[in-house]
Amino acid sequence: MLNLRNLSRAVVVGGGAAGWFAALTLRRMFAPHVEVRVIESPADGATDTVGADEGGLLNLVEALRGNGIRLDEFVRETGATLNLGISYEGWRTGAEDDCYYHLFGRPGLQEIDWTERGFHPLLSGMVHEGIELHRYIPGFASIASNASQQQTKAMLQLGESSGLSTSFHFDTHKLAEYLCRVAVSRGVVHQQARVEELVCDAGGMACAVKLEGVEEALELELLIDASGLARLGIGNKLGVRWHSFSEYLLPDRAVPFHMPNPQPNPSLVTRAIAMPAGWMWQIPLAERVGAGYVFSSAHTDETKVIDEIRCRIGPGIEPMRALKFESGHFAQAWVGNIMAVGLASGFVEPLEATSIGQLLEQLRNFERIVTACDGVVPGHLIDGFNEANARCWAGIRDFLRMHYDCPRRDTDFWRDAAGLPLPPSYAELRECFQQRTPRLIDVQNYVAHGWRGIFHPVNWLFVAAPLGVVSREAAATELASLPVASRKRVAVYIHRMRELGAAGNFSCKEEPSR
Repeated sequence: MLNLRNLSRAVVVGGGAAGWFAALTLRRMFAPHVEVRVIESPADGATDTVGADEGGLLNLVEALRGNGIRLDEFVRETGATLNLGISYEGWRTGAEDDCYYHLFGRPGLQEIDWTERGFHPLLSGMVHEGIELHRYIPGFASIASNASQQQTKAMLQLGESSGLSTSFHFDTHKLAEYLCRVAVSRGVVHQQARVEELVCDAGGMACAVKLEGVEEALELELLIDASGLARLGIGNKLGVRWHSFSEYLLPDRAVPFHMPNPQPNPSLVTRAIAMPAGWMWQIPLAERVGAGYVFSSAHTDETKVIDEIRCRIGPGIEPMRALKFESGHFAQAWVGNIMAVGLASGFVEPLEATSIGQLLEQLRNFERIVTACDGVVPGHLIDGFNEANARCWAGIRDFLRMHYDCPRRDTDFWRDAAGLPLPPSYAELRECFQQRTPRLIDVQNYVAHGWRGIFHPVNWLFVAAPLGVVSREAAATELASLPVASRKRVAVYIHRMRELGAAGNFSCKEEPSR
């Protein structure tokens, strides 16, 4: 049992987005007399990010609103831009016109709202007819035309008729600085110091932290470990077992950099561009693009990667310090009165913005459990939290593994990435997807104990269909199971889509600024 009723001090070790989102959550959870303190080492910098810029999932918007932050103020203070999804370039053939989209679709359109026999007949009809799935979304025109932020905001205000939901691209450092200001204004204590040691009692409960240059240890009753790759609590102090994904995912290095915006307006999607030994992310902000090359050290080295970047983007690119990482997570993120968040809890390559998505889901469930228990938490609920956290990570692993289940084979990296073993859970799903499209029941095993799934069946379909993991024949087979009236409805819809020119192609190729 964990009893937080008499809590007097909660400490967050580490800043960054993870630390400050955690601090805001704690400040909201506990009474004003409870001290919430963030201890941040000025030498560490941002401890929970790969590069300087990131894209968020839809739960970022929910988290901002849940913390009482106005979205217009957030955009103004951080320079954030709208993020409507991801474009995948070169992941199938590597050709100039090889592009598909995974967009943040919005409920309210018939393509999403109509389900029958567990699937979405209109989307299956599009897959069967070889029509790109982003074609059903009216708001895609704004992406294709490189609409301005103001134009896109006006489009999104139309609500359901746009077919799109939005998250944000943001400067990670500005986000952390802004969240810090908000947290401090609400009474959170911000202390700059280096933690030398986490002190635990005989039962393994955190009781204090020793700070560099401070003689007396700082006592505490709750510790949130947001120390990034330093992993001071769960990893270094408690020695919790690490569950690696390296058997299934090759990338283990990243070289971040900045580049100019290649278009008049910031792109409305994150770009994920296939490269010879990995892929390149591009996060469009108002004044620049935050980018990076994620690669496998078994297939290239940092020098060659930098040469590739400069060859593609321009000779003036100045790369940042390369980051080494191992994809995976700790078997337990919450042990006693210690919980790890962000990179201190787990990490995978920054494909599909999973790290911040998982961080916010962890914090949501921690708050939900502690609040519902009135601060007195039985051990089996902590066990359930850890089980759900691990399941969520397994869903992330399987979803990302599917991205490499692609037809590209022109370099050693792409051949080896496709040839890696499939996680057993994904292997079974893939076998099913050869016969039909993804369904809600397929991904429910990735959630448990009140957690919400990060990726839903339509997210899976947006990736699986372009890569051929779900075939046109599989979609045809499940459509044949529908009643005659439903099949006629699908046929009318497909005819209308073709009349609207949905079979054409929009290129997502952008020429870089040199």
